[in-house]
Amino acid sequence: MTREGWREPAVLRAWGSVELWIAVVALTVIFVSVLWQVVSRFVPALNWPGVGELASYSLIVLTFIMVGYLIGNNGHITIQIIDYLVKGRAFTVVKAVSAACTALICALLVWEAYHLILAYSGRRTAALGIPIEVLYAVPLTGFASGAVRAVVRIFAAGHADVPFDAAEAR
Repeated sequence: MTREGWREPAVLRAWGSVELWIAVVALTVIFVSVLWQVVSRFVPALNWPGVGELASYSLIVLTFIMVGYLIGNNGHITIQIIDYLVKGRAFTVVKAVSAACTALICALLVWEAYHLILAYSGRRTAALGIPIEVLYAVPLTGFASGAVRAVVRIFAAGHADVPFDAAEAR
């Protein structure tokens, strides 16, 4: 039942590349924003209130946009003791049930993010004036990606997992 070399569909791999690119941009923005704040302590003319907000929201984007990527690439937190105790078909069932629970939780969080977008439409952030809908769209997108990838993992439960290696982001 286990087939080596199983890969995600090409669409999800391409979407994973986009998620990874957005995460790199967010990480770069965080680095530059924090550096800007440090420099502005010594050069008051560079002080800008929006830089702290930019760093904070970039951290939020980084966190939520990587949800789907990590679920799809076996990079999320797991309790691996079950992996060593359960073998064969039982292990496939455990992986499928785990992926189904993940998909359900992600779908519920998408639902909640959607309702937050509806509830807070028209509001903007204090310093940058970013519409709140845009900020709530990030978790909605990340959890939707996670739900899709978890559903794919349900059907791929019989296949061997590729170990996650952060140094070799695919």
